[in-house]
Amino acid sequence: MKTTHAILATSAFAITALAIVEAGRLGPSASATPIGALSTGANGVTMLTASTGQGPDEAPYESLFILDNRTETIYVYGIESPTDRRLVLRSSASLPALFRAARGG
Repeated sequence: MKTTHAILATSAFAITALAIVEAGRLGPSASATPIGALSTGANGVTMLTASTGQGPDEAPYESLFILDNRTETIYVYGIESPTDRRLVLRSSASLPALFRAARGG
């Protein structure tokens, strides 16, 4: 039951983050927005969008990073193509394992 709740909560945050990203496109251009300006957090989950460095200058492609402090996991979502517009889980990893690997352990 906890796993189902976690999956639903993560999906809800991902959808909310996508809505924030799309709403941000209505205002100033995305290139004028500093990295990290579109971040939010609640209940141990932090979401951050960042440009991938690809796509046109006026609307660069972005990825959504979700940090789940409860499970110590990072999830990376992206859009496969600008015409498809589906949010796809590109990768997930254990944060403790990533930090161990970075330390050479």
